[in-house]
Amino acid sequence: MFASRSLLKPALLGVLLGSGGAMSLWGQVPPAFTIRATLAEGTQDLVDNGTLTIPASGVGRTAGASLLITNRTTATVTVNFIQLTGAADFVVGSAPEAPFTLGPNGVFGVQLNYNAATSARVLGRFQFNYTSGNTSTNIGLNLVGIAPEFGYSFIPPGGNATVITNGGTIPFPATTVDTTSSATIIVFNRGTHTGAFNSATLTGADFSTIGVPLAGTLVEAGREIRFQVTYTPKTLDTSRGQLTVETADRRLQFALEGSGTGPRFAYETGPGSALRPNGTVTLADAPVGDKSSVVVLVRNTGNADGRITTISASGAGFNLTEVPLLPLTVTQNQAFAFTVNFQPTVPGRALGRLRIGNDDFDLAANALGSNLTYAFIANQLTTPVLTGGSVIFTPVAVGATSTLRFNITNTGTSPATISSIGLAAQSTIFTLAGLPNLPLTLAPEASAGFNIQFVPNALGASTATLRVDNQTFTLSGTGNAPPPLPDIQFDGATGAQQPLQQPAIGMLLSRAYPLALSGTLTLTFSSDVFTNDPSVQFATGGRTVTFTIPANSTRAVFPNSQNQIRVQTGSVAGTITVTPAITTTEGGIVLTPTQPPSANLTITSGAPQILSVAVGGKTANTITLLVSGYTTARSVTQMNLAFTPTTGENVRTQNLTLAVEGAFLGYYQGMTSIPFGSLFTASVPLTLAGDITGTSIPSIADTIQSVSVTLTNRIGVSQAVSVNTR
Repeated sequence: MFASRSLLKPALLGVLLGSGGAMSLWGQVPPAFTIRATLAEGTQDLVDNGTLTIPASGVGRTAGASLLITNRTTATVTVNFIQLTGAADFVVGSAPEAPFTLGPNGVFGVQLNYNAATSARVLGRFQFNYTSGNTSTNIGLNLVGIAPEFGYSFIPPGGNATVITNGGTIPFPATTVDTTSSATIIVFNRGTHTGAFNSATLTGADFSTIGVPLAGTLVEAGREIRFQVTYTPKTLDTSRGQLTVETADRRLQFALEGSGTGPRFAYETGPGSALRPNGTVTLADAPVGDKSSVVVLVRNTGNADGRITTISASGAGFNLTEVPLLPLTVTQNQAFAFTVNFQPTVPGRALGRLRIGNDDFDLAANALGSNLTYAFIANQLTTPVLTGGSVIFTPVAVGATSTLRFNITNTGTSPATISSIGLAAQSTIFTLAGLPNLPLTLAPEASAGFNIQFVPNALGASTATLRVDNQTFTLSGTGNAPPPLPDIQFDGATGAQQPLQQPAIGMLLSRAYPLALSGTLTLTFSSDVFTNDPSVQFATGGRTVTFTIPANSTRAVFPNSQNQIRVQTGSVAGTITVTPAITTTEGGIVLTPTQPPSANLTITSGAPQILSVAVGGKTANTITLLVSGYTTARSVTQMNLAFTPTTGENVRTQNLTLAVEGAFLGYYQGMTSIPFGSLFTASVPLTLAGDITGTSIPSIADTIQSVSVTLTNRIGVSQAVSVNTR
């Protein structure tokens, strides 16, 4: 058992299946020659009597095989001849000239070519003869030539497969317009080798392909591939195209042909006036409120009945009349008509659209009449505005000017007349400039314009109404804050002033201001002795006074066109302060600074001042003096009287000092003195006693020629004022 297995093993290892299917036993005896064949598909090793298959890519194509033959013996041999027999499709492309010698492991090459004249299987034999010693031996290969070959057929809709050759025609049956029929194209390989399908392309707008295999698709011998060509006619005319199919071996072309069936509608708007879809139906010009019309005739010139479901018109002013009842079936050569009307309500060019079934047409007409359109131009931007709309100005500071242009255009087809242009109410904020001469006639497409100025006098929005004949527009503008007020300055009197005077003060701006200004000076009095003085006021009366500052000027103008106003200083010590408040004259915009400057006048506390001394009454032995004066400190402590006797008389008492502080204190602290500031009139009764020395003097009171009075307080002494008592 063991011995039997060992005998079988080498025998099985030595069995090889050659390419020709024959079984040979050479496990222990190597062949004398080895043959290596190189083809486009690859390389294979062959032995004597082996089979070499050479595939061509198609009929009429050449395929080659390069043979590399090696001497595997240990001796030098002589190759006597190289021979090719069998089909003439096999030829030797190149080979060494025999006889020739070949040493051990020597190599020679032979080029074999197969020129495929058919796609059938072709046989041949290649062999060579060599001599080794005294022995002559033949070595050969069986040759097989194969090639693919494609045939074509098509299956029409509802038909059987029909063979077609290059240049043939693939007909399609009559097909309803916008529907599709298809034919199946069969490409079958009737050859003996696999072939490559490359492409299928076509021409013709109504034809297309479905399911075409990818380029390079391999089709085995006896197999087929399929794809479809579809036909979708758009018109009734005959459609033609071409299908081009390319395989690895050749390029074939087939004609495509088909025709459409269905209705075909022809249109006209009068004898000899044909109308094509997407064409224009032009109606006669019509005045606004009038009408123009055109009749449209529709005829079925196709080869089948047609059905119309829609007849409509769109566009301002266009309408249809005498339209048949829809849907409507129109047989071959039958016709019907309807009317397109144009009834404009506004002038100008009118455009519309007419639809009949699946076909569309433009409508066009001119409406005769004038039509005014309006726009305003601000900051180089034109803005259309409808009647009743708003004309918006660019916001501007109070007192500055914003200007825009208002344009009127006649977009109609006949002249228009404008009789009036103006504001509904007089305004200083909105003004019109550059108005055209009225009445104004505007030709079609002509324009006219004028300027509108906006000069706000108040913050916020301002409006006015613009009228163009019976059309109105709202003018709207916004006033922004004006520029800040320049510095305020005072001139004239300042600082310490005398009581009971009327110094003058003035007010001005540091630079001119563009707006007219109005204002008020307000006077306040701060008393040093805690008592007001009502006489401290402006010379015009009261403690306020108005003024104006004209636009583009600096100086305040007070009542009576004066550039200064006088201030009554009164008779009480204290400080007079004058403060301004300023607004714009128009609009009343407050421009007063948060902390406005002021003018200050001061009345200092001082000694009493006597304004007059008079005799208030006199009897034989009494004299009453009336002393009038003021004391800014509202204080008098004593009164000094100096008597001057009549000539020839001797007056014992020539000086008299009176303590009057209590009397004056009572007066100044009482309500009676308040209206008079520190002004006073003191009544000083004097009773005289003694002897008369001169017989000519009628009474003792006449012995006093005059009295001189001085007043004193803690600050000083007044001047002396005398009065004659006789």
